[in-house]
Amino acid sequence: MIKFDDVTKFEKYNDLKWSGILKSIKKSANILQPLFEGFTNSLESIKMRIKRGDDFSPYINIILSYNSSTDGDSLDLSSLTIEDNGIGFDEDNYKRLVVFKDDTKGYNNRGSGRIQMIHAFQLSQYDSIYKEGDILMKRGFVISGTRPFIDKNTIIYKTEEPTALEGDEEIKTTLKMYLPTNEHDAKEYAELGADDIKKKLINHYLLTFCNGKDSLPLISIIYKIGGEVKDRDTILVDDIPDPTCTDVLISVPLCKISDDMKRIQEVEDTHIPIKILPYKINADMLQTSEIKITSKGEICDNTKIKLTCIDPDAELDNCRYLFLLSSDYFDDLEGDERGNIEILDKTEFKKVAKAQGYIEHQIVLNDIQDGVNAKASEIYSEILTQNEEFQERLEQLKKDYLLSEDALLEVSLSDSIDDVFKKAYTYDAKVMAKQSAAYEKSVQKLNELNPTTDDYQDQLSSIVDSLVESLPVQNRATLSKYVARRKMVIELMGKILDRLADCQDDDKRNQDEKLLHNLIFKQHSDNPLSSDMWLINEEYMYFTGSSESKLSQLKLDGERIFKDIIDEEEERYLNSLGEKRADMRTDVLLFPAEGKCVIIEFKNPKVNVADCINQITKYAYFLRNFTKPQFKFITFYGYLIGESVEKRDVRAVDGDFQTAPNLDYLFRPKKTIPDDSGAGVDGTLYMEVLKFSVLRERASLRNKAFIDRLMEDALPENRASGEENECS
Repeated sequence: MIKFDDVTKFEKYNDLKWSGILKSIKKSANILQPLFEGFTNSLESIKMRIKRGDDFSPYINIILSYNSSTDGDSLDLSSLTIEDNGIGFDEDNYKRLVVFKDDTKGYNNRGSGRIQMIHAFQLSQYDSIYKEGDILMKRGFVISGTRPFIDKNTIIYKTEEPTALEGDEEIKTTLKMYLPTNEHDAKEYAELGADDIKKKLINHYLLTFCNGKDSLPLISIIYKIGGEVKDRDTILVDDIPDPTCTDVLISVPLCKISDDMKRIQEVEDTHIPIKILPYKINADMLQTSEIKITSKGEICDNTKIKLTCIDPDAELDNCRYLFLLSSDYFDDLEGDERGNIEILDKTEFKKVAKAQGYIEHQIVLNDIQDGVNAKASEIYSEILTQNEEFQERLEQLKKDYLLSEDALLEVSLSDSIDDVFKKAYTYDAKVMAKQSAAYEKSVQKLNELNPTTDDYQDQLSSIVDSLVESLPVQNRATLSKYVARRKMVIELMGKILDRLADCQDDDKRNQDEKLLHNLIFKQHSDNPLSSDMWLINEEYMYFTGSSESKLSQLKLDGERIFKDIIDEEEERYLNSLGEKRADMRTDVLLFPAEGKCVIIEFKNPKVNVADCINQITKYAYFLRNFTKPQFKFITFYGYLIGESVEKRDVRAVDGDFQTAPNLDYLFRPKKTIPDDSGAGVDGTLYMEVLKFSVLRERASLRNKAFIDRLMEDALPENRASGEENECS
């Protein structure tokens, strides 16, 4: 064990407090983060040595060393070692290490990765053999956040000062992290084999490996127990996927701001070529499909490009997709920090231009995004298919729920149905807010109008025009909710008829009638306005009525309609033949006007409705003969609705039924309802027999016609045409 007893070997820090820094930067939840930090440093070190022009065969070794427990049944992580033959800790690189958050190395480096090593391990020991000019040197140091270090306000202790070496030793840096600070982490490491580490490295560094496949170092994972090698695995070039093709190019325009600073314009005859390398990768290796810009061989993570032609999280044939972009234009944009370039989208382009008063000609992110997503659909037919299916669903949603084109401009394949509606309604809400404000201003302007002025009519017309402009979006927002609900009712009715609803049990077919009844007008309810009686007739929602009520208990305008006094003969009839006629229940009763009554009966889809023809007639007879005189029910309208309708059976029961021309239902124009109460005035019954499916079809067509008509009237040219016709 190293003794940290030489105060002069602690690296001094005067302008920061390490105890506070270690508290402010939290330990990563990923136990492999220290491994990733060390591995990233090794990759960068190798790149720096290649850039220097050295001729060598790069490698990185990852060594996991375990101690066996006394019983031999469990393992304890002893150390995690990473070896590489990169440039090493020469004077420049050591100085960068010493300075906290030094980012001059590039590679999007923040200089704070060492903190994760300190959090995870008590000691991280570096031994580095490197070249300083032409001289072979060696140095060693330890990084730690333990008490001896924090008491000296440092994290670095120099175990070996830079020393010149004689002989021909290999350039090599070894990082050995040992004494895990968290027992749980040590146990999780014990569950990992060499193959597990290989898979996790490939998954974590897939973008880097794909982009640098031609210069990939030999990466070995070595698994030791008690100092003896028990397993070994290697990441080779063959483990890294190849691009699907290498000849894909897009061309995006160079853009400028217009003279009035309001529009983005293309610079004439100036386009920038961009190369696309597309990869189709097993979903186990790639967590999400992505588009990445590269510059001088480095991934530029700070520039985000949306993949809109496919849901980034989706798997197609157990694969995801990676698109790497390269261009001389990107390389020229790069500044001192490698891999860090900035490309503006159209919104940012305008904002910067207005703020500065000018902006240099450049490409915009939107054009790159559109070009790459279009090419992705050309390269992979499965992406094109999914994109087309999504667009079809989107078009259907637009049609069914009256969603505007503009409101869905930002919708992508990664959006759920909820996301689509949220974006559409959020957009409409913003538009409506602006239009409402404009409406209020227009109303205020009315106070300023003077009917006696010569231009009064022109001023009034101008205000009216501005008000009319706000109506389409508001109408659409209100109508979309109205249409959505009705469409769902129609769809649910179809599912019940096809027995596809989850609540339908094959052993309980009588339940189907109950489901359809409650769908149209909830049983034991007396509020048609809250029902879906529009399925039968739009007007029926606005009548007084009830669902599933005893005829003898029925009330109209708060008064019970059944006679208060029943004579002996009437009492006999109500209970003759063992029946309780006063307990009869109608499915639906509506009262459209004085003396009129609508009777609706629903039948199970499997019941032959011809066997129930006389049921409505009996209800009408009861209402004609056993209700109070002031109600005078004389005119009745009956609807017998089922699904098993055989027209010849219906006509066999009652030959007065006729088939409606061009429509799939039967009707009986008139049936006498005799008055046996002594009032002397017979009633009449008009009756229809029809299917639920026909009812559904009628409702669907009526709903569609309503939408088409309203949307047609909402178009500006049609509104203008209507005004001309009215004036003429």
